[in-house]
Amino acid sequence: MFNKMKKIFISAMALAVSVMAMATEEAFVKITLAGESGASSIVRLMQDDARTPEYESGYDAEKMMYQANSKSVLLYAIAGSQNLENVMTNQLLGLELGLVTNQVDQNYTLTFSNFSGNEFTIHDRVANQYITVNASTPAYAFSVEAAQVGRVAINDRFVIEAMPTEPSLCFNYNVLEINAHTGEALVVKQGDTEIANVASLPAVYSLDLSAYTGRLVVTLNGQDYQIDANPAVTKVNP
Repeated sequence: MFNKMKKIFISAMALAVSVMAMATEEAFVKITLAGESGASSIVRLMQDDARTPEYESGYDAEKMMYQANSKSVLLYAIAGSQNLENVMTNQLLGLELGLVTNQVDQNYTLTFSNFSGNEFTIHDRVANQYITVNASTPAYAFSVEAAQVGRVAINDRFVIEAMPTEPSLCFNYNVLEINAHTGEALVVKQGDTEIANVASLPAVYSLDLSAYTGRLVVTLNGQDYQIDANPAVTKVNP
């Protein structure tokens, strides 16, 4: 009886070891947020096929949401209602990254270190820029609005998502957004005044045209498009 139980125990241990061996770490990176005044905060992201997108105690680690002084910043990943410093998930895609500004800085940087595995991209929704995260990713500089200085949580700016592959041209809230027209030429004019001239577009491009009013002509790869910046609003009486 003892030998039989021993065999069962050994078999169970062998199965556990086998399952652990089958788990694969597919990506890892440490991201550091730093304010212009020098304080920093980190988050570690790991994609492992043995984990789940939900918060898992013992694998994910919660972020201590505490700022010691006026220069302190916070960076964290968001899983449901949890703010995390360490994330282990089977799917980084769709993961939101949040931050809390400090009381003095409007300018910040994200730096990437200890990378391994498969590269992925982070979308800065405000700047409409995609950061390709791999072993040679340079520091990414960004600014927040003046009203966001002062320990303001920003949870809707950065998200891990795939770079657009379908060509698109969109004029939304006075921002011209052009995706997946890589290498094509762009000219934006108002009458005879040239506003922008890009000989070779990157994969993701945006141009803020809120300083202009009236009809603009966008020439993309030789094709003209007309758009209206800050269009007049017509009041309709009942």
